[in-house]
Amino acid sequence: MLLKEFTGWSDDLLGFIADTDTGYINRPLYALPVPHTWQHTPGLTLLGDAAHLMSPFSGMGANLAMLDGADLARALIDHPAIDDAVRAYEDLLFPRSKEAAAGAAEGIEGAFAPDSAAQTLAHMTQHH
Repeated sequence: MLLKEFTGWSDDLLGFIADTDTGYINRPLYALPVPHTWQHTPGLTLLGDAAHLMSPFSGMGANLAMLDGADLARALIDHPAIDDAVRAYEDLLFPRSKEAAAGAAEGIEGAFAPDSAAQTLAHMTQHH
């Protein structure tokens, strides 16, 4: 199906689609709903993709995961009671991940729109 869309292209480029060993691999993209929150559970929380799985179209996932780890560590240092630390961490996590996930959702929507070049440019200009 994909090869038909690229009729006339160089065989070297078509190899990225046709070569089953090194070519195209269909990998679906997954994302949690925006906003994604959960009811607080004493002493238990999530971080990284478990807390805010989003498409890579804003490039924030890995950055947020590292920031989650740092913020949770800081909260555990600052709050002697684990549950207080988890609440403090979640108070930082939820608004930050909501904004990032909304940006990623906007980015992926624009990337696959009929006017994707214009939408992607607008998205990158607005967010970066």
